Amino acid sequence: MVASQVAGPASETPQRGRWRWALAAPVIIASMLTVLAAATPGGNTPLIIAAVPAWLLAFCLWVTFLVIRRYRRSGWAYLLPLAGGLVFALVSSGTPLRVAFAMSEPALTTYAAALPEQEPWIFHEEQAGVFAIDQARRWNGITELRAKNSGGMLEQCGFAHVSAERVQELGTPQITHLTGDWYAVCIDFD
Repeated sequence: MVASQVAGPASETPQRGRWRWALAAPVIIASMLTVLAAATPGGNTPLIIAAVPAWLLAFCLWVTFLVIRRYRRSGWAYLLPLAGGLVFALVSSGTPLRVAFAMSEPALTTYAAALPEQEPWIFHEEQAGVFAIDQARRWNGITELRAKNSGGMLEQCGFAHVSAERVQELGTPQITHLTGDWYAVCIDFD
């Protein structure tokens, strides 16, 4: 039995196709890390730290490919600016956080309803939907949940379940309405 070899166009040799993956892989990884980091209130710090070098590597490879004449005219040379623009537009719109919250809202609501009233902060890690909650409290009809690894060094972020007329009682300057009585909140410690 003889196996026939399938050959692509002459211009598409395996060696020429490898450079595409050399540029595409860091862009794909950086894009995924950035979108996943933005899916947490205030951003997921470890993922942000990982995304920065991935974007820098992708940028360095992109500049290298622009210097080489035969790759400069390829449509792949537009991959990094296009992907970067789309990812940062997506992140700026808040879509990753809203999608992650929509998937997790039933679990967060159940978790919030199960917390005892008038309790101090509970420091216990629990998974609620796609979010890891490491601090929680319910007081005077307001529920606050802190997401693990969210925010920065001097910031804690999470969710608050509170009626619209009582939002100011949270005492935090960074409040983003998500749905109904749910808000994304960040507290600065600086």
